Amino acid sequence: MDGFKGIGSILRTQFTSVMKNKQLHYLLYLSIGLLNVPLHTDCNNIRLVGPTRCAGRVEIYHRHTWGTVCDDYWNMSNADVVCRELNCGTALEAKHRAFFGEGKDEIWMDDVQCTGHESSLMKCSHGGLEHNDCNHGEDAGVVCSDHARLVNGTSRCSGRVEVNHNGHWRKVCNNDWGKKEAEVLCREVGCGAPLISHESPYFGQGSEVTGVNTSCFGNESSPTQCTLQEFNQTCGDASVVCTNSKPLRLVNGTNRCSGRVEVYHGGQWGTVCDDGWGMQEAEVVCREMNCGTPVAVKHRAYYGQGDDQVWMDNVKCTGHEKFLTNCPHRDFGEHDCDHSEDASVICSDHARLVNGTNQCSGRVEVNHNGHWRKVCNSDWGKKEAEVLCRDVGCGAPLISHESPYFSQGSEVTGVKTSCFGNESSLTQCTLQEFNQTCGDASVVCTNSKPLRLVNGTNRCSGRVEVYHGGQWGTVCDDGWGMQEAEVVCREMNCGTPVAVKHGAYYGRGDNDVWMDDVECTGHEKFLTNCPHRSIGDHDCGHSEDAGVICSDHVRLVNGTNRCSGRVEVNHNGHWRKVCNSDWGKKEGEVLCREVGCGAPVFSHESPYFGQGSEVTGVKTSCFGNESSLSQCTLQEFNQGCGDTSVVCTNSKLLRLVNGTNRCSGRVEVYHDGQWGTVCDDRWGMQEAEVACREMNCGTPLAIKYRAYYGQGDDQVWMDDVECTGHEKSLTDCPHRGFGENDCSHSEDAGVVCSEAVRLINGTNRCSGRVEVYYQGQWGKMCSSDWGTKKAAMVCKELNCGMPDNSPVKPQFGEGKGLRGYTSNCRGNESSITQCSLHINPARCEDVALSCTGHPTLRLVNGTDKCSGRVEIQHDGQWGTVCDDQWDIRDAQVVCREMNCGTVQTAKSAAYFGQGHGEIWLDDTECFGNESSLSHCQHASFGENNCGHSEDAGVVCSNTIRLINGTDHCSGRVEVYHGGLWSPVYNVNWGLNEAEVVCREMDCGDPVMASGSSQFGQGSRLGGYTIRCGSKESSLTQCSLREFVRTSHDHAGEATVVCSGNVRLVNGSSQCAGRVEFYHNGQWGTVCGDSWDTNDATVVCRQLNCGRAHKINHMSYFGHGSGKIWIDEIECNGRESSLTQCTQREFGDNTCNHTSVAGVICSDSLAVRLVNSNDQCSGRVELYHAGQWGTMCDRDWTMNDAEVVCKLLDCGHAVSAPISAPFGQGTGPIWEASNSCFGSETSLQQCSVNGFNNTSCRHEEDAGIVCAEQIKLVNGKSECSGRVEIYHKSQWGTVCDDEWEMTNAEVVCRQLGCGQALSYLTNAHFGRGSGPIWLDNVECTGQENALTQCSHNDFGDNNCGHGEDAGVVCLGILPKPQITLSPAPEVNWGDRVEITCTMVTEHLGGTFVLQKTPGSFKMEKYSDNDAITFTIPKVDLSHKGWYHCEYRKRLAIQDISFPKGDSAELSVTVRLEQPSISLTSPHAMVIFSPDKIEVTRGSSFSITCSIHSQYPGGFFYLTMSNVNVTEPKPAFGHSIFLLAYFDFPVVGDKDQGEYSCVYGVNISTLSFSSPPSKSLQVIVMASSSSSVISGTLVGLLLLLLLLVSYLVWRRRGQTVRAMVRFSNRVGETIKQDTEDKVDGPLDGRDYNSLVNENGNGRTLEDKGAEVDSHNSAERTDTEDLTGRVCYELEPLIHP
Repeated sequence: MDGFKGIGSILRTQFTSVMKNKQLHYLLYLSIGLLNVPLHTDCNNIRLVGPTRCAGRVEIYHRHTWGTVCDDYWNMSNADVVCRELNCGTALEAKHRAFFGEGKDEIWMDDVQCTGHESSLMKCSHGGLEHNDCNHGEDAGVVCSDHARLVNGTSRCSGRVEVNHNGHWRKVCNNDWGKKEAEVLCREVGCGAPLISHESPYFGQGSEVTGVNTSCFGNESSPTQCTLQEFNQTCGDASVVCTNSKPLRLVNGTNRCSGRVEVYHGGQWGTVCDDGWGMQEAEVVCREMNCGTPVAVKHRAYYGQGDDQVWMDNVKCTGHEKFLTNCPHRDFGEHDCDHSEDASVICSDHARLVNGTNQCSGRVEVNHNGHWRKVCNSDWGKKEAEVLCRDVGCGAPLISHESPYFSQGSEVTGVKTSCFGNESSLTQCTLQEFNQTCGDASVVCTNSKPLRLVNGTNRCSGRVEVYHGGQWGTVCDDGWGMQEAEVVCREMNCGTPVAVKHGAYYGRGDNDVWMDDVECTGHEKFLTNCPHRSIGDHDCGHSEDAGVICSDHVRLVNGTNRCSGRVEVNHNGHWRKVCNSDWGKKEGEVLCREVGCGAPVFSHESPYFGQGSEVTGVKTSCFGNESSLSQCTLQEFNQGCGDTSVVCTNSKLLRLVNGTNRCSGRVEVYHDGQWGTVCDDRWGMQEAEVACREMNCGTPLAIKYRAYYGQGDDQVWMDDVECTGHEKSLTDCPHRGFGENDCSHSEDAGVVCSEAVRLINGTNRCSGRVEVYYQGQWGKMCSSDWGTKKAAMVCKELNCGMPDNSPVKPQFGEGKGLRGYTSNCRGNESSITQCSLHINPARCEDVALSCTGHPTLRLVNGTDKCSGRVEIQHDGQWGTVCDDQWDIRDAQVVCREMNCGTVQTAKSAAYFGQGHGEIWLDDTECFGNESSLSHCQHASFGENNCGHSEDAGVVCSNTIRLINGTDHCSGRVEVYHGGLWSPVYNVNWGLNEAEVVCREMDCGDPVMASGSSQFGQGSRLGGYTIRCGSKESSLTQCSLREFVRTSHDHAGEATVVCSGNVRLVNGSSQCAGRVEFYHNGQWGTVCGDSWDTNDATVVCRQLNCGRAHKINHMSYFGHGSGKIWIDEIECNGRESSLTQCTQREFGDNTCNHTSVAGVICSDSLAVRLVNSNDQCSGRVELYHAGQWGTMCDRDWTMNDAEVVCKLLDCGHAVSAPISAPFGQGTGPIWEASNSCFGSETSLQQCSVNGFNNTSCRHEEDAGIVCAEQIKLVNGKSECSGRVEIYHKSQWGTVCDDEWEMTNAEVVCRQLGCGQALSYLTNAHFGRGSGPIWLDNVECTGQENALTQCSHNDFGDNNCGHGEDAGVVCLGILPKPQITLSPAPEVNWGDRVEITCTMVTEHLGGTFVLQKTPGSFKMEKYSDNDAITFTIPKVDLSHKGWYHCEYRKRLAIQDISFPKGDSAELSVTVRLEQPSISLTSPHAMVIFSPDKIEVTRGSSFSITCSIHSQYPGGFFYLTMSNVNVTEPKPAFGHSIFLLAYFDFPVVGDKDQGEYSCVYGVNISTLSFSSPPSKSLQVIVMASSSSSVISGTLVGLLLLLLLLVSYLVWRRRGQTVRAMVRFSNRVGETIKQDTEDKVDGPLDGRDYNSLVNENGNGRTLEDKGAEVDSHNSAERTDTEDLTGRVCYELEPLIHP
């Protein structure tokens, strides 16, 4: 394209100088223009109107004029498409609210929703050209990078770098590419800073071999400011990822296209939770990763658990998003997942299917040499398709004789493939470049249908199941009916639906119930396209699974319902037409029986349901008793044959009775075996359209009421029928149930349709393709012999006026499959079918006809044709328009439609008298640019709450209009003379003539009168010249002379610019002053008694002076000398001029003469804030010498910002950001000097005298954020109540329109009141007083102040105080407290209680106890202010820091209180001192002396014992602090542990002091007890055994006496353990005289010790429930036979 442009430039330069002849000059420039033709593609239909070619208001070219695009749904995806279409690099910003100024004329597009991949804005989804609900205040704009772009990236902030160099996009070489260059690039495209990594990102390879080298200092604002140098050698592509790109990666997979999904946010990578993770999300990931088709979705950390953050949760994609982060999801970092739920995906690495109906069908592309290439269909076959379907995880290919079509790729050449069929991937096949043109290979795999029928008797019956999220699920039978069955049967490529099944007729399904409350119209392509609840959202069980039975072999096509139509059979796997040659009664009976439609209806006239596309077909022959047409004899018929059609008895037939022909009469329908009539309630043209279509008639000509064709008999079957006009059958239209009515046969409805001619596919009933009914079928008229007489005949026959002789030829499509006819007419025919019609055997062009129709609008009772009561014609009857909402914009539309001039006033209250008959329209709301009043928004025809005393009227200019001006007071002058609008030429045109025009138009004084072409030129050569004396009241009173312009004349058409009917006088500028209004030829002031902000807003808008800043009621700007207009002007604030406001007289026609309206508009101020969502934040711009400039941020301070906020009445400065936070401005840059920003007055003075210049650049433009003070009133605390805002020194309220929870969140944050609990509407906290400052407030929830949210201008609202908004905030939340019991330091095994306490009025919540580090977490709900968490036995794993959290469910949301302070729990292992004792081998006696003498050669045993809760340890016996034995494992019961150390033969080496030490290992740590007391062993020579024996026996007797005494003492106690001593050895042992008897064991009651021994719990029991206690007391007697106990220690011996 650029190449052609370059050639044109060269030719123009080289040849112009040598071509002197004018004709040669003309031919040369014509040639150059033709060379430039490639430039005039789609981008010639779009432009940006703004400061540069790549930034501005978006406008598109349609119907020979430029128009704007509305900003509804306008976003970055739309901006991407615009920038690409205009060859303008990367999209930087999507602009709203007429950022680049308001456009003129039409708004062509609205509700534009691009995916971002479209090649043109026109290819995006939108609301239809010319359909919108916007005004020019909503014009959309974009800002694109003019100099640099990122190509093929995963987001707009990453990709391969290209720069616009010498008018061409060139790749940037990576040789000298570094950090500085990347910083400049990221800054240019508005994407932050570059991400520097060791691994260079790869975004494919550009088509160029050479490129451009860049060298930057790093402070440039654009790469084009760097040094750019051609590099004519091969070089690699420079790539970059900027911080705002939110890149995506797949981790731990088997290749680059599989793995755990991770996104980059906040400077680090994080995972995605698998909640709701399905195939739609996988599609987006695979596309963003430049991979192929999604093969599988993986859950539960299939590719391993990630680290760090879980960034995204509850991701819900549609599958069409460009980036995963564009999908709806919780805020980044908000989730209820852990890394065991990390989501993953498997994409095809090598192949993908493009533009299919689902993931398993489409055009085939392969990744070849790093690029996605199309696969040619030349060698594509079954083997290749098998490999492809296997590669993308879609089963096997569906082989059909007809190749599927999924559109055409952009490439001409492609890749040829050759496979053996056993490969696992297409890349394992032979791939070969094919440099010739080839078609695209396409495939449909078996898994491509997301629908299946299960458990049926054949492929066309069964339980309905749909595929979603990687698995099959059922459909609930709620609302399941024939319309849904029609869609299922069509989607399954089956025939006519026979029956619907409920209650799991085909068995219960497994897995999920995917769909519920499905409501199809019957025309949808797929079941999932029908309205239904969200996938997976249902209230059903599998006992409600839906089923369907479709005909497997036959279907009825193009019928009026499922029981009528053209017959087709499934023959050899294809649907074929059935020939009518042998079709008869028997075949019809079999067919109707098979589709469940009763018996065939026979009539003398064969029904017609269109013609199939096939010429040949199948002949059938049946006996009549078959159950299916497939059981009849079917035979191919290779000659041309007609289509068979059938109507079965269940088809609810329609007929017209008592008419003059088959296409007129009383309407009757067939139901329940009998005919009945239709009541005429709500009967209109839409219903007539359906009836005429169903009767195979033509265009509806008239509707008839009140039994026009006579009263019917029997039933009135239908009443209150309301069709849209598009239904297939009258019975498909909404109506009361059959037989339900409140009518009699005197109200039977009738219709008149054209019988032999119709207009098809037109924009209304009087336009379309001409078709005629001839010899029993419809055919098309050929254009070869068509003329104006025939056109006039058809228009007249259809009651459509005369042919429209517009030079633009209409297009209404081609009548495919229809026979063509030519006609010979004599001239006296009244119908085209009365002419001689001849079949045209050759293909011919269709006749497209537009008729003018009859007028549907008129003005009644006015002074001329352009004034009067407004009446419209509907359903053949004239009626009036109610004046509710009637204003100047509605009147503008009426004047245009009536071909009158400019609107002068809109009249109400039956100004032109009361009308009669119906009131057709009410609540009419036009934008003013509609071509017809019926195109405006209004209530349904006939619906109103008015009387004829409210009939609306208009007054339009009858003789003059201004064309193509910037407003209604400027433009090209035309006069109405001789029945035509004609131009006025500028011969003798001057201020006298202009003054008359401005006076007649009520447009003030003339500003300019000229013949310039600034308002365009008309197409007519003839017109008038005019001469006036300046005093005339109308241009028609001046001298008019006909004038015909010739090719030699230089006379242009006369133009005029009037001042307008409003001006501001006596102020500091044209945007401030006393309001003066031009009316009846003179200027006068406006009474200030009723003057308000809405009125002032309109004045400032009309004068293009910004917003209304302040209003004045008193004579602040002087009284004025002219007339004081006493008319009360009431504006709603949305009008574009004061004349559009309602004007009513004061009741007493008096006005206080000291009350004069005045206004100060914002553009009269020295400063403004631009490029933000609200008027109180933005880039600072200062006004001086007729231009706006920006403020340098070098000396910019909060004090300066405070002055600006006060001057703008925007409250206080919140921040003064620097470095162009609101984008870079244009024009001069001034410094923030102290002398100018000392006060509001000094700032205004500097605006007059000038600001100091500076050396700053626009990347240093200063910004400001102001916020008005807010408060909550009438609530229970300072954190709840009615929202009030302080503006212009006055408190006012906020309207509840668009008031949502996100708004409440901002209010609560701004007031420091914590979390928002609820938002209230309808003056919940009482009605406020004073102004309503804000309306339509829409916050995202992230703003820091309410005024930063999107909202109307201050004071612009349509509310009353009954709509005052309120909020309830949680307030300042306390933190929960924590206490540890018994102490912060406890022993291993102790019981620990941790109490969380909450001091708040919001009781009744969940306490959460958490420990760090670790995953320990306990939760309990409590209605009280505290909860205790118990750990029955702590171990070392419980060591750490604990904190409490508190959550409460309020207002359908979870409130999380601040986290409490932490407390440390220390767990120690404390071992008691063990005991040491001596055991004799001669008797069952253990004793604990301090020393003992033993005889050499004898034997004895030392027992080590301990009371310890730590079992599993070892005892060590030490002698003189040295281990003398191996450690012995401890054994025992419960907490008593012991071990024996035997000395079988005592020797001298055994003499010494012995001690016991107990050691144990717990949690890999070793612990040991302190040593026991010492036992001194003295080894002696042997002595008399009798002495020793005697001594021991004595001691034993003494011991027995002692035990007997203890038993006697305890006999009277109820619960005691009886201890029996058994001496199994009859020897005595001598005890040392220093033996001692100690106190009770460890301070415990012995009986409780025995209980513990009996019921003690081992370490294996530690997993038992937290709060269990053993409080049961032992009541039985413990038999300790063979066990001897001292009070100090139990003695246990086996």
